[in-house]
Amino acid sequence: MTKHFTSSSRDGYDRPPGKARNLTAAGLAIVAVTYGLARYCFGLFLPEIRLEFGLSTETVGLIAGSSYVGYLAATFLGAWLSTAVEPRLPILLGGMAAAAGMMIIASAASPLGLAFGVFLAGTSPGLAYPPFSDVIVRHTEPVRQNSVYAWINSGTGFGVALAGPLALYAGADWRLAWLVFAWLAVIVTFWNMFTLPRRRNVRNTRETAVSLRFLTYEKARPLFCAALLFGVVSVIYWTYAVELLTDLTGRPRDAILFWIVLGMAGVTGCFAGGLVNRWGLGRTYAALAVAVGAAIASLPLLIGSRFGIFLSAAGFGIGFIVMTALFGMWSMRIFREAPSIGFGFTFFLISLGQGAGPVIGGYLIPVLGQSMLFVAAGLLCCALALFRAPA
Repeated sequence: MTKHFTSSSRDGYDRPPGKARNLTAAGLAIVAVTYGLARYCFGLFLPEIRLEFGLSTETVGLIAGSSYVGYLAATFLGAWLSTAVEPRLPILLGGMAAAAGMMIIASAASPLGLAFGVFLAGTSPGLAYPPFSDVIVRHTEPVRQNSVYAWINSGTGFGVALAGPLALYAGADWRLAWLVFAWLAVIVTFWNMFTLPRRRNVRNTRETAVSLRFLTYEKARPLFCAALLFGVVSVIYWTYAVELLTDLTGRPRDAILFWIVLGMAGVTGCFAGGLVNRWGLGRTYAALAVAVGAAIASLPLLIGSRFGIFLSAAGFGIGFIVMTALFGMWSMRIFREAPSIGFGFTFFLISLGQGAGPVIGGYLIPVLGQSMLFVAAGLLCCALALFRAPA
C-alpha cells in the first residue's frame, strides 16, 4: 500500500516581508547547536571521555554510532511532521532534543547514560534540519534559495568553531563544556520559537498528496548512493581525527586547535550557493568530492607538520560543509513537489552511513590501524566524483 503525506511546499503560509534574514539567522543557529555541537562534538572530547569511562575502541564506536542511529530515528519523523503539521514543530522539537541530550551527556555517570545522551542529542538535527527545506522553498525567492540554504547549512561550521575555544577553556572538565552547549541550545530554541512563521489555515488551499514512490525515481539513485557512501567516509574524520592526532603527536592542545581550524573553515560553506551559481552543481560536486577525499587521506601523512594537519582540517572543514550543501541542493532540484521528504531521505542516507562508519572503524582500527583507515576512507571519498550530479 502506498503511503501518502501532505506537502507543505504549497500555499498555506503567510509571507511577511523582510523575514528572510531573520529566518536565515535562526536556521543557521539551530543547525549550529544541533549539528555542530550536539552531533559532531563527541569526537572533540573523545580522549577525555574515553579516559574517564575506560572505554574500548569497539565501545567508543558503538556509542558514537548511537548518535547517528538517533538521527535516523528522527529524520522521517521530522520530515513527516513538517509536511503533515508544519515545519516549525519539528524544528523546535529538535532544539529541545539537543538541549536535553547534551545535559544528559554532561551528567552521565556510566557508559550507558553517556550513550543515551549521545543518542538523544543525535536525534536533534534529524528533527530540525529537513524541515528547513520546506521553510526555504516556501519563504524565499527561487533565485535566493541556494544562497539562503548554504548559509543555514554553514551553521555546522559555526558550531564546531565555537566548540574549540570552549574546549580549551574547559580543559579536562569536558562536562562543563557540554553543559554550556546545552544552555546555548535552549536559547537558540527560544529564538526559533519566536522567529519561525506559523502555518495558517487558508481557505481554498489545496493540499497535495505525495506518494513515497517518488523516492524511487531513477534520477535520484546517484544522489542516494553518493549520500550513503559520503556518510561512511566523512564520519571517520569527525569521530577519530582528534584521537589520531592526540595519539600520534602527544599534543592535545594541537588537536583542539585543529578542531577550531576545522570549524572556522567550515563557516566558508555559506558561499556554496555562489559556487553552484557560477560553476554549476555537477562540476562543483566532483571537485569537492576529490578535495574532501584528499583532506581525509592526507591527515595521517601530514602528522609531523603542524601546518600540514591544519591544512587537512581546513580542507575537510570547507569541503564537508559545501558537500552537504550540494547534497541538499541536488535533492531540492529533484524533489520539488515535497522538498522535506526528498531532502530528509537524502540526509537519512548520509546519516545511515555515518551511523555505520564509527562501528566499522571501531572494528577495523585494531586490524588496519588508524592511519590506514583514514587513507582508505579518503580514497573512497575521491571515488564519489564518479556519481554525476546535475549540471
